[in-house]
Amino acid sequence: MSLRSIGLLAFICVLAMIAVGQDPSRPAFEVASVKPVDLAKLGDAISMNIGTVRHEEVTFGNATLNDCVRFAYGMGSDAQIAGPDWIRSKEVLYDVVAKGMPGAPREQLQAMMQTLLAERFKLVTHREQKEMSYFALLPAKNGPKIQPVKDVPDGFRGTTYGGRINAILPMPMLAYLLSRFETERPIIDETGLRGMYEVKLQWTLQQLQNPDSAPGPSLFTALSEQLGLRLEARKGPVEILVVDSAEKVPVEN
Repeated sequence: MSLRSIGLLAFICVLAMIAVGQDPSRPAFEVASVKPVDLAKLGDAISMNIGTVRHEEVTFGNATLNDCVRFAYGMGSDAQIAGPDWIRSKEVLYDVVAKGMPGAPREQLQAMMQTLLAERFKLVTHREQKEMSYFALLPAKNGPKIQPVKDVPDGFRGTTYGGRINAILPMPMLAYLLSRFETERPIIDETGLRGMYEVKLQWTLQQLQNPDSAPGPSLFTALSEQLGLRLEARKGPVEILVVDSAEKVPVEN
């Protein structure tokens, strides 16, 4: 075999190894850091970032793997994610910082997050349908009152806790927060509204189950009067994401 043939064969082998190590069909972040949180260094009050997008950068702080999966796959409620108990345990937390290419839309960043989880956590999932009761988040009769926002302004710091939301976020995230704060029943975004919106919402907690038990607006009333949205009780097939397997310790950066 000539030297030229040997050189050509070696070049082909290198290309083959590159192809095996990379899947160009799967979008990936330009730079990403995934680190387990040292719980010993956390105080009693844990500040959590369950998924923020700012200028093509996705960040999570003191987040569970369940939080990361919910963002990556666009699930509106914890009830729509099934898997081992540890993925939602507050004893197993992660910090994630991932940078996408300039101009990448949220949907592409979510696809990149799916790739990241598969690479770092060896995450394997599948989807299925499950019959359950849920609330659909819909526009009110006279239409939504919220205003679209192109991007989160520099220096903006939202407030999000039980009974009050002052933030810039997409509708699936609003549905998720309402599910997490207010009820075990999933709240699924069916508004048809895309993009980011400025949301200022205040209500009295635990009103879905007992709408006349406490003063102040119920979530139903607050959504209608303040945002021009409504909740409608439904029962039917809901898409569930099942985590078949994942590793607690992510692959090193």
